[in-house]
Amino acid sequence: MQFSWYTVILIAITAVVTFLLRAIPFMIFGGGKQMPDRVKKVADLLPAAIMAVLVVYCLKGDLLTIQSGFNVASLGTVAALIVVTLVHLWKRNTLISIASGTVVYMVLIRVLPLLIK
Repeated sequence: MQFSWYTVILIAITAVVTFLLRAIPFMIFGGGKQMPDRVKKVADLLPAAIMAVLVVYCLKGDLLTIQSGFNVASLGTVAALIVVTLVHLWKRNTLISIASGTVVYMVLIRVLPLLIK
């Protein structure tokens, strides 16, 4: 493997930009200053918005294939979604909800093709 100054400079620039992106909010709002109300509202809404986008992104392909016919992965996705929702409503623990949905999905996509044949 050859040494490349281009790679070193690229890593250094990336590190500086990453550091600044994380440090700027502390420089702006540090020292006892209150965050503006708009920023507080965005900070409160952002986690739910991110989760909604991730759910839609993950389900869009499987839900479209359900319309065109039966698909084992689609059935696993829908079952996992139901399990995640029910477990989260029951336990109110994100880690347990995601883990249970992942287990259900992985088991179903491995077992259902064997049962259908």
